[in-house]
Amino acid sequence: MTISLRIHTGVPVRLHACALAAMTATGLCSLAAAQPAPALDTVVVTAAREAQPLRTVTADMSVIDRAAIERSGAVGVADLLAQVPGVQITRNGGPGQITSVSLRGTGNQHTAVLIDGVRYSSQEMQGGAAWAALPLAQIERIEVLRGPAAAIYGSDAMGGVVQIFTRQADSKQGPLRAHAEAGLGNQGTSKVATGLQGGANGWSYGLHLADERSDGFDAGSPWAPNPDRDGYSNTSLGLNAGFKHGMHQIDTRLQHNRLKAQYDQSTAPFDDYDSVKNTTGTLRWQAAWSDTYQSVVQLGHARSDIQRFTDSPEGTDGTSTNYLLQNQWKLGAHRLNLDLERREDRLTTDYAWTQNTDSRRVQDSLAAGWRYASGAHQFDANARHDRVRDQQNKNTGGLGYGLQLHDSLRWVVSAGTAFRTPTLYERFTGQAAADLKPESSTNVETGLHYSAGGQQLSAVAYRNRIKNQITYDWTSSPACNCYRNWESVELKGLTLTGATRMDRMNLGLSLDFLHPKNLENGKLVPYRSKRMLKLSADTQVAGWTLGTEAQLYSARFTDADNTDSLGGYGVVNLYAQHKLARDWSLLARVNNLADRDYAPTKGYANAGRTLFVSVKWAPSN
Repeated sequence: MTISLRIHTGVPVRLHACALAAMTATGLCSLAAAQPAPALDTVVVTAAREAQPLRTVTADMSVIDRAAIERSGAVGVADLLAQVPGVQITRNGGPGQITSVSLRGTGNQHTAVLIDGVRYSSQEMQGGAAWAALPLAQIERIEVLRGPAAAIYGSDAMGGVVQIFTRQADSKQGPLRAHAEAGLGNQGTSKVATGLQGGANGWSYGLHLADERSDGFDAGSPWAPNPDRDGYSNTSLGLNAGFKHGMHQIDTRLQHNRLKAQYDQSTAPFDDYDSVKNTTGTLRWQAAWSDTYQSVVQLGHARSDIQRFTDSPEGTDGTSTNYLLQNQWKLGAHRLNLDLERREDRLTTDYAWTQNTDSRRVQDSLAAGWRYASGAHQFDANARHDRVRDQQNKNTGGLGYGLQLHDSLRWVVSAGTAFRTPTLYERFTGQAAADLKPESSTNVETGLHYSAGGQQLSAVAYRNRIKNQITYDWTSSPACNCYRNWESVELKGLTLTGATRMDRMNLGLSLDFLHPKNLENGKLVPYRSKRMLKLSADTQVAGWTLGTEAQLYSARFTDADNTDSLGGYGVVNLYAQHKLARDWSLLARVNNLADRDYAPTKGYANAGRTLFVSVKWAPSN
């Protein structure tokens, strides 16, 4: 088994998978001899919908903090996720264009995405998050859970969960503080952001504004090439406020942004562009009634208004309202929860080429969870029932076990089921097969995690089988020209990760082996690299933080019959940070250092080498 890559010199590079794995393990073991500073114990909320130390989670997770987001420069959320193990993205051109995120080989529609606990997904087409529209400047933290979590979150969480937390102050932050940032890059790229936040006497509050834009480049199109520049602009607003008194805490958040993205679909000289307006808001009341019981009541709402200005204008307006009641008990070593949830979705379409709809759907669910820790052992169990109005109801469950073999080594194993309900577009625009039903999956995985003195190593193996996958059928004889349950897919993989510190240098690595097989025809799933290698390093030199990231992907097929492919490629990025004065800092970043010419999706171009420099003002007191 080989990885075939072609670097910018045009020379093919082939690495035997077993040799590469051996080199990786040997290199990481040798790095483990270094003595880095101890790492802080990260707390996450996505794994169980409540706070818990990351070291106690039986699922496979990654966390992206604000420092990593700031180092990312003027790139989108998907570009940031591409640095995470098990993640691969495809995009029709550059930032602002249609983007899909694949988690462990699943489709974009198989990842549940939440913003501040509110479901963020489209009911248009096959669903999934509209990644290009998310404003990176408003984000404080991202948690990525790999593996199914439908027993906690319901529909769509077949490949995993991505939860995004927007910027927010806390009641102990102190007097009002302001911050500002301005940056410029090639291709007419610019970023301006400012904000203020503070907290006192139980109150917290914040306001954040940002504008990110670029003249872009010719993104290309396999259908209607138009040699113009396809730019984008993304203007966003974030508001948050909270109050804590005694056992009660109330928080509210609002995030709104408008994306304008140009692309090529119509014949020149028509200048195609999308206007996307996204709004998400949440109101949350948390009460600690006693040392053993607390409750959470949350109301969330999300809206996405998409207008496409082409030679055949079209648009969609989708909303999702979520009601959640959580009950949590702490009884010694036991953690229990009982959750009631209601989700109301609506989609209105205005298309010239298909039946329009003003459709609605209600999903009601009851979920229960149990966690138990005693000595070296930890057990997790979750079960959920989803009642979907006018469609098939679903029961899902998950089990997890963790064993602390010794102070530094932990073994985990888990199994879970998941499902995806057809989107309102698939179901109600006159394109659904008469017997269309939800997709379902079964996942098993196991992993070893080593952590000592800042050294971290892990190996996670998984197998995810998806049944009744919904695919648009235009090739059968006769073709039904509809969405139907057509395929079964098996995704088997191994993820190796490591991080260490040598002297003043931090090093990180992840290596993914994936076999994404369509069980109906024995072919590989399109646009899935079987091998992914991601490297990172940073160090301190004369007051500067200097860092690099590298991502290498093996070849991908572009069609279901595996008759056409795109070659493997590698991308190297560099960044530098420097504190100019007490309250001022500088960031410089070069993406695609070698100016690698590769196709993120067949028929589309990439940005080439890009440079971005920004200055940030953030008073410490």
